[in-house]
This record gives sequence, structure tokens and C-alpha cells, in this order.
Amino acid sequence: MKKLFILLLMLPFMAVQAQQLPEVPNDPEVRIGKLENGLTYYIRHNNLPENQACFYIAQRVGSVQEEESQRGLAHFLEHMAFNGTTSFPGNNMINYLESIGINFGGELNAYTGADETVYNIDAVPVTPGHIDSCLLILHDWSNSLLLEDAEIDKERGVIHEEWRLRSSAMMRMLERNLETIYPNSRYGRRFPIGLMEVIDNFAPDTLRAYYHRWYRPELQGIVVVGDIDVAEVEQKVKNLFSDIKNPENPSPYLEYEVPDNETPIYVIDKDKEQTIEMIMVSFKQDPMPRELRKTMAKPLQDFIVNVITMALNKRFDELSQQEDCPFNEAGCDYGTYIMSKTKDAFNVNIMPKPGKSAEALKVVMQELERAHRFGLTGSEVIRAREEIMSAKEAQYNNREKQYNNHYVQKFVRSYLDGTPASNIETEYQILQMVAPQLPAETYSELVKEMVASTDTNFVVLAFYPEKEGVVMPTQEELRNAVSEAKAAQLEAYVDNVKNEPLIATLPAPGSITKEEPSKFGYTKWTLSNGANVYFKHTDHNLSSVSLSARSEGGLRRVKQEDLLNAKNTATFMNSSGLGNFKNLELEKALAGKQVSLSSNIAENTEVLIGSSTPKDLRTLFEMVYLTFTQPGYDADNYKKMLGSMRTQLENADKVPESALSDSLISTLFKNNAYVKPTKLADLDNLDYDAMQRIFRERFNSAGDFDFYVTGNFDADSLRLFTEQYIASLPGVNQREARGNEKVDMVKGTVMNRFTRKMETPKSYIFQIWNGEEPYSMKEAAIVDALGQILSQRYLKSIREEGSMAYSVQASGSADFGIKDEYSLSIICPVKPEKADSALILIRQGIEEIAKDGVTKEELDKVITYNVKSYQDNQKNNGYWAGLISSYVNWNKDTQTGYIETQQALTSKDIQDFVKKVLLKQNNCATVLMLPEE
Repeated sequence: MKKLFILLLMLPFMAVQAQQLPEVPNDPEVRIGKLENGLTYYIRHNNLPENQACFYIAQRVGSVQEEESQRGLAHFLEHMAFNGTTSFPGNNMINYLESIGINFGGELNAYTGADETVYNIDAVPVTPGHIDSCLLILHDWSNSLLLEDAEIDKERGVIHEEWRLRSSAMMRMLERNLETIYPNSRYGRRFPIGLMEVIDNFAPDTLRAYYHRWYRPELQGIVVVGDIDVAEVEQKVKNLFSDIKNPENPSPYLEYEVPDNETPIYVIDKDKEQTIEMIMVSFKQDPMPRELRKTMAKPLQDFIVNVITMALNKRFDELSQQEDCPFNEAGCDYGTYIMSKTKDAFNVNIMPKPGKSAEALKVVMQELERAHRFGLTGSEVIRAREEIMSAKEAQYNNREKQYNNHYVQKFVRSYLDGTPASNIETEYQILQMVAPQLPAETYSELVKEMVASTDTNFVVLAFYPEKEGVVMPTQEELRNAVSEAKAAQLEAYVDNVKNEPLIATLPAPGSITKEEPSKFGYTKWTLSNGANVYFKHTDHNLSSVSLSARSEGGLRRVKQEDLLNAKNTATFMNSSGLGNFKNLELEKALAGKQVSLSSNIAENTEVLIGSSTPKDLRTLFEMVYLTFTQPGYDADNYKKMLGSMRTQLENADKVPESALSDSLISTLFKNNAYVKPTKLADLDNLDYDAMQRIFRERFNSAGDFDFYVTGNFDADSLRLFTEQYIASLPGVNQREARGNEKVDMVKGTVMNRFTRKMETPKSYIFQIWNGEEPYSMKEAAIVDALGQILSQRYLKSIREEGSMAYSVQASGSADFGIKDEYSLSIICPVKPEKADSALILIRQGIEEIAKDGVTKEELDKVITYNVKSYQDNQKNNGYWAGLISSYVNWNKDTQTGYIETQQALTSKDIQDFVKKVLLKQNNCATVLMLPEE
């Protein structure tokens, strides 16, 4: 098989020997080193967020290293890393990290793949003690896990519940066909979750053997990024990690190959809980050799492949809008073949229309064959290239404002994959140098190689609902579809582009009639049409301007006979184009611009949400103008979207989680029409012309709206665009009055306990406490703290001690608006036979707080985390936009006094709320789904 990277080396300006290719320079700010024991480290200073740092350890091992008797133990070991180490026995690690504001399950987490295992501690407040402790945790993860028998036995049940939670139709079909997908390959028997019979029965020493065999410094990389002294942290790493020894006579580290398949692989399967027909086509490719990945070849390949997939995806979108197209959606990408790092693939995903699988596969393969024979057009390449370059330019302009996670992910991938540890400036310069030199023929040559063979290294997976009336194609029918596509009479693709401005004739501008200061550093403009614009310049993200707009009205102003259409209006209108441009025409016209705008009609409001770069701000305002004056009409795209909805809803009731969602809505809101989801039977009653009418009624006048603009804009440009595109819009004599109706949750004690058939027995508990209570910042802090503390307690009682669940989450909030309300939500996917026990523990957790309050340790964890999050939010444009909107609409200041309110919280505050409000009002709705016997 001819390889993509070999074709790259044959390009005129790359025509050198592989060993002569220049390496992409590493980020000059990162310190990269390797200890004598082989451990690699990446350390970089970065001050966003300020006074925080991230600590990662990446292991070049995963499930593929397991022996047959260890299947699932790489993932099991990842869990055990949080259950006791030499320096942090028991739960001491989690307790310590939570005490300094780290959230377990988010900022403290890990994942296991077939080829890698990565542990993370994010958002650590920087102090010398915290740095030392987090490095010590990485050290213990590396070689000092306790792996105690009792902790191992407790974790078996937790792993079981994670397996249960993740057991979907797609995962079941993929897992049971894995050996066919990976013939003669170790990957075919190494799904990371493993085998439950192994999880239930392995001897603890089997887990310890995997740990001591594979967790060794020569296969480990440390990444530390944040507001740190690089030299100081480097010395700490050397002092702490240098003494770790590799095992004597270490097992050889092997990268397991995925053999070429000399004949095509076709897999057809079905599952009772699969909701849609799905075809996945893979053209297997050899990945770029590790020694080439740090050279210019890697960013060049990534860029060219991105251009190709972007261009082909636009072709698939165009095809899907044709009335006789046999698929609803299709899309392609390039990446790892399923789950193996030793084989790449060009992948195409197809959602056929029911009963049209062979036809859908044929049409998609014909389009790939068209690209293979005729290549890509110059205009397709230019458009995709401009889109990629504009996104990279936005990143480049904001290069000094990148958060720690950007660098962490770059360095983790560099260690695991051998890719460059380069900075944004270098990457942008490479693209600027390379992109203009690549003619369309370059992309055409590579796309020919990507889809060259349907005889070897060609894989087709086809998954279906197991349901009466669903006819699965045979392998022969799919083979014939591919053969017919390869032999089809085809013509070159014609790229139809509408070359005209979004707005042909500029409107006469309106004016700003008043300027005055507002809250939180915003300025308010009152416009000649009655609209208000609140704006605040920030430099948190130099490439971003956010815009939102809000008016009173919403679904409550719509006639009841229009309610179904009104609830679906935004979904379809957001994909209807603007002005003279249909949806795909608009996408092509906006290529190279980083801009987006969407609308929504909520229960009591109409809303616009948009964003752009500073350079594209005029385009964003043009889109706002057209939303009010000339919303798009795209009947073809409407039919396509309606077909996709129909396909997705036809079998939605087969998924247990769908039944759970329906039960929640019916229980909490008594099937209120304003929140009831659209069902299959509703689709026949949707009317695109009615949606057009409703949209124009709800967005008929900008004078009824308040606009909020936050970000890195030029003030003079903002003034010009505001007068030209917003003040010029129609006004109103009087704004719509705020409504006083809203959908209320059910009151009293309600239990909805039901069963249903399932392929994998699952049980879910959803419990919602709610009620009305005057809002205050203190009240909001109390309810939020209650949710966080219950999460801590349930993690211990239900997950760790009871082994009943993989996760338990409680969250509390107090909100203002038409009514001041609070809610406490508890979500627990649980072992079916333990569901009643979990319910008892859930209630017990609440009653114990009513009786005894909370501990100082629990409360301090919450306060520390919330204050840290509050400080992080000060650099977030969305936070500021939310502040000013709450103040303008509800006269609520959710910032002033926040830290003081948090620090003043007491156990008695929370105890009193639980006793005097939560349990006294006793509005508790519980939905419990159990598997049918």
C-alpha cells in the first residue's frame, strides 16, 4: 500500500530524504528532559489561569499490554490509583486535593485507552506545598500504589457499574465484532473495559503484576504547566523521580501491529436498543513513522488531510439535500483506526434513510470515486484552506492568552505520539509558508491515495436496530454497492458558489441617542429604534467578541395551535441560511470567517447568541441585521433535517435512557406542552411556512431587544456597526411586557417507579427537590454547598463503601426570575438490585445534615473550590455577559460580595435550610427506572 507520508515526501518543496527533513522546533518556553531512568518530563511556565498549575503523568501502556488473564486490569489499575498510595493511603489523596479546591471526577481524573493511560490534576492553586504534594502524587502513581486487597475487592463493583453504564448498543456491537474488525491482531481482544469475569475473579497479585511490569519510568512522561518557576520544578522532578528504578530484565515494550487485510471486511450486526441505521467505512492507512512526526511532514499532512475532509464533507452535505438522496447524513474524518495507534484510517460515517443502506453506500462511494478520478476543484481547496487558516490566525492572535490545558494537551500528545511540542507561532508560520505553495493537484493526489483501494485494507461496519420491519442488507448487497460505485460513469464535481455580498444595499444607519455608564464596567447605548446595547471591552481572549440579545415574549406569546411549530422553529431556522443565501450557500460564503450566530425562542424570551473574531465583527452584525430583516428560506434543508429527525425518532423509544427522560418530564412537569419533547407522531404536524411566520413575528423588531457585546472589539468599529446594522432595524412603540407564567415542577412527594426491557440491566435514580424561596446570594451559596457536600458523602457511602454505583452527583441551585426558586438534583445510575438501598442512603444523607449539619472540612472544601472558580470566571467573557444580563433584566447583582458570602457560610446555614425549607416543604420527585425481570 502506497503511504500518505511517502506521497508527502514527493512534493516538490519536500523532495528530500526523510532524515534531512527539518524538525519542527519545540516551544522555546518548555523545558524537556529525560532522567537516567528514562522518565521524560515537560515543564512550562504559563500564567493563565493565574496562580494555578496542572500536573499530568502519561503512561505509554494500556489494555493492549494485558495478558489474557488480565483483560480489563489496565483500566482497573487506573481506578486503584485513587484508592491509596504510599504517601496518601486510603482516601487521603482525594481528601487533600478537595481541601485545596480540586474537584474529583473533573480536575482530578484519569482515562485508559488501548495504548495509553493518562492521569491529571488540573487547576491546582500554586503554593510551594501544593506543588510538592502534587509532584508526590505523580511519583506515587508512577510506582507507589498500595493495591490493597480490601480496596481491590471494593472496586470490583464500581468497575461493574461503569461497564453497565457504558453498555450501549453501539458498544455491544463493536465489542462482539472486534476480532473480525481486527483479524490476527491483539487489539481484537483488548477492549479497555475488559471482561467482567476477569474483573470479578482475578487474584490481587495479577493486578500487581501488571502494575510492576508496565508502570516504569522509561514508559512514563511527566507534564507540569502553570504559574510556576520552571527551573525549580525541574529540580524537584529530578530529586523526586530519579531514584525510581526500572524492573530488572524488563519485559520488552512492543507496539502491536494491525495487519493489512488482503480482502475487504464487512460486518453487519443488530441490537434491540440501536436507534438508527449506521454504516461506517474505513480505508486503513499506515500511520506516519514516529521518526517523521517531529518534522515538517506531520503538520503538512494534518493540514492537507483537513482540507480534503472539509471539502468532501461539503459535498456530502450538498448530496443530502437532494430529494432522492438515500442518506440523511454523511461525514468523513481522518484519524486512528477504531482504537489502535498503530493503524490510521480515512473514515466515512453514513446515516442511511430506512431501508436504503446499499443505495446510500453506493452514493457515498461514488462521490469518493469522483474525488479519486477528478480530484478537488480549486475553489473547494481555497475555501477549506481559508477556513483552516482563519481559525489558526485567531489562535495566533490570542497566543499570549492560552490556558494551561492548551499546552498540557500538546505536551501529552508529544510524549505519547511523538508529535512536535511546538508553539502556536511556529505552527502558524509553517502554515503561512506551506499553504500558498500547495496547488489543488497536491490535495487531489493525496485524496486518490486515501480512497485508492476497496479490495485491501477496506472495512465496512453496518449496524441496525433489531426490530420488525428493519431489513438488513447482506454482505453481497453491500459489496455490489461498492463495486457499482467504482464502475459508475461519473463527471467531475462542479462547485457552485454564490458570489455576492451578504447585504447588497446597506441600510440607512440609525443613531445612538444616549450613552451612559452601566454596571460591571459596561457602557449602555440607547438607540434611535429603542434597542439598548450594553458593551464592555475585555482582553481575556484577544480573538473573541461575544454577542447576545434578549427580548421578552417567547413561546408564551404564541397561539396554542402554533406551539409545536414554535418549539421547533429555532432548530430549523438556524439552518435556513440568511438573506439570499440558503444554508450551504451561506456556509460557503462565510468560509475563512470565524463567526457564528444562532437564535432561540424560549418559554418567555427570544434570544440571539453569536461570536466572532474582531476582524469578522462586521460580518456578525450583518448576520444580526439579516436575522431581523431577511431570515433565510431553505426548503431543501428543511426536508433533509426533517428526514434526519424522523430517522432518529423512529426507534428512540428503544433506548432505556430515552424512556427515563420521558418519565422525568412527565413526572416533573406533568407532560406540560411547553416542555414536552417532539415525538415521531409530531413530525407530520410540523409546518415550515408556519415556522417562518412565527420566527418573523418573534424577531420582527430589534427595538424590543437588549444587546450585550463583550470582548476585544475596536470601540469605533462597534459604534459604526451598531448604528449601521442594529439602530437601522425596525423599532417598536412599546416593548412587550414581561410575562408572569412559567412551567412549574410538581409539588409534594412523588414516586415514579417503572420497569422496562433492557439488553444490559440498568437502573437509574433521579431525585429532584424543589420549591419557592426568596432569592439571595447567601441562599444560592447554601443550596450550592448542600449539593456539593451531598456529592462528597454519596461518593463515599454509595460508591466507595457500597460499590453500588460508578458515579453519584448531587447539585443544588437557587434562581431568580419570574419566580424565586431552588432545586436540588440527585442523579445515580445504580446496580439494579441495590436501587432501594441507594435510595435509603440518599435520604439518609439529607436527614443527617438536617440533624447534625456539615463538618468544617466539608464546608472548607466547597468554599475553596467556589472561590477558585469565581476567580477563574473573572477572565471569562460569558461570565461578564451573564452578570450584566441578570442585572438589566432582574436587578440582581451576583458578583458584589460573592467571596464574603462564601466565606461567611456556616454549618448551621446549611442545616437550617435542609430542616426549615427542604424537608419542611418536602417537594421531592423521584424517578426510578429498573430492568424488567
